Amino acid sequence: MKTIIFTLLIFSCSNKSRITEFENILGKENSDTLDWLVTDFETNYLQKKYSNSTLEKAYIKYLTEIESDSFGNWERPSIESVKKFNDSKLKELVYGIPDSIWVVPIPSNYRTEYRIRRKYLNLKGKYDTGTSEVSIPKVHDEDSLIETLKNHYDINYFGKYREALKQVSKKEKFVEKYLEMTQAAGIIDQRGIAYEMLISDLDFDNYFIKRLIITEIVHRL
Repeated sequence: MKTIIFTLLIFSCSNKSRITEFENILGKENSDTLDWLVTDFETNYLQKKYSNSTLEKAYIKYLTEIESDSFGNWERPSIESVKKFNDSKLKELVYGIPDSIWVVPIPSNYRTEYRIRRKYLNLKGKYDTGTSEVSIPKVHDEDSLIETLKNHYDINYFGKYREALKQVSKKEKFVEKYLEMTQAAGIIDQRGIAYEMLISDLDFDNYFIKRLIITEIVHRL
């Protein structure tokens, strides 16, 4: 029994150390914002929608619904939650945000080509920029396309959030897996993230898993 208690104490101290390291890199204000978003999601969404389930089972049901909805008709977070995230500096640490979007004239009646320039807040507090070029089947309502693309975020590979995840990833298996997947494939559809979480036998009381759900699914919808 003493051995078990001692082992649990070591694990608890190690986990707290990783959380402290993560929050120190992210910064107090951003950590507080992320904490608030997790609490709001659990209190005002999960516990209300899945009122007869434990919190862990509510997370599983939520991810199952995300993964199985091929049309992407997911519920949005609360208006207050969306506003708090959009107004925060945290958003720029997590994502590359579209800065300019424009349609490129091309001599084709069957294709539309557009470009998105995104800004990435780096570790030094400066912005890096990157432009992607995309060709898709012909779109006739270009204004509607541009409006939709305003929410096409990218991963901020250069910011404090990813750096904080990297620092704890060697002790957090799914965080390490997430970093490897996104480094290879780029930003992953929310259904893909939900699927990977569901097959990984995760502890949904885990501090880092909750925060990945917030940033990779809840606030990318």
